[in-house]
Amino acid sequence: MNLDKLFGSRTKTDILKYLVFRRQGISMRAFETDLTWSFPAIKKQIEQLDESWMITIRKDQNSRSISLTPGLDGYIKALFLYSLRTELVSYFSTLTLETQKCYLWKLFGKELEVDLVLIYQEWVKEQLTEVKEQITEIFRKYLIELVNVSFMSCDEFDKRYRLADKFVLQLMRQGEEVEIIWELGDGWKVKVPEQKK
Repeated sequence: MNLDKLFGSRTKTDILKYLVFRRQGISMRAFETDLTWSFPAIKKQIEQLDESWMITIRKDQNSRSISLTPGLDGYIKALFLYSLRTELVSYFSTLTLETQKCYLWKLFGKELEVDLVLIYQEWVKEQLTEVKEQITEIFRKYLIELVNVSFMSCDEFDKRYRLADKFVLQLMRQGEEVEIIWELGDGWKVKVPEQKK
């Protein structure tokens, strides 16, 4: 999903990402400090967001406090999480059957102290450093600096499942298993089977 096209500018998208994933109730100067955009660019986009009622600006004598519009904030967050999820799935689909399953958790509204669990084939262990870096980069694009990602080999996952491991069982019962489709050339696709409930 191209959020910059949807919202009309990258600056506007970054402002909304900041309000969704970092904090709300901040001033324009704080945006200038934390984002790479100039004050005039931020001011212009803030005014447009205010005119579209996507944000509210509380003004007092010395400063302005900027937040997402109450009632609309949940929808904006859901849109950004959908975009993040789509980008992660798109990246996983380039790994050519290296990943077997992916579960989305805490950041995506699930109750477990991990944001993403990736189940992988044992023979790709040496590529995990690169995969971790790519996942980190995707989250950083959304201004998310701290993310809890867990990697588990298929063998470990199966072993822990057979031992009725609490984490794995909770993952299977409550986690959102992401459907990953790999393009194998010549129009063939492989789809991760859905988890039975």
